[in-house]
Amino acid sequence: MEVEFDLENLNECLCDCCPVQNKNRCVLDKMKIMQEISQEDLDSRIMIEKERVPAIYCAGGKATLKDLDSLQECQCDKCMVWKEYNLFSGEPPGYFCRDGKSRQ
Repeated sequence: MEVEFDLENLNECLCDCCPVQNKNRCVLDKMKIMQEISQEDLDSRIMIEKERVPAIYCAGGKATLKDLDSLQECQCDKCMVWKEYNLFSGEPPGYFCRDGKSRQ
């Protein structure tokens, strides 16, 4: 089952607080923009392209960021999206931001 890139999964996603990326300046800037947009129009978060959202990498694919801290512990196995879609049985088993979207 392919992970949907949608508002429900975005709300459950832990990527924005994951130590692998949460100190990255680009991610912080993107999250700030997303928060500003969502305060203006709650439906607009659905319209944001995958490439601009630093989250739901299991659905959207690798991060375009070059300085992810892969030495930090990945939070994917604590995420409700990971659990709901049984991503533990697919590839990669985590670090979707580094290794690309889930393939089952």
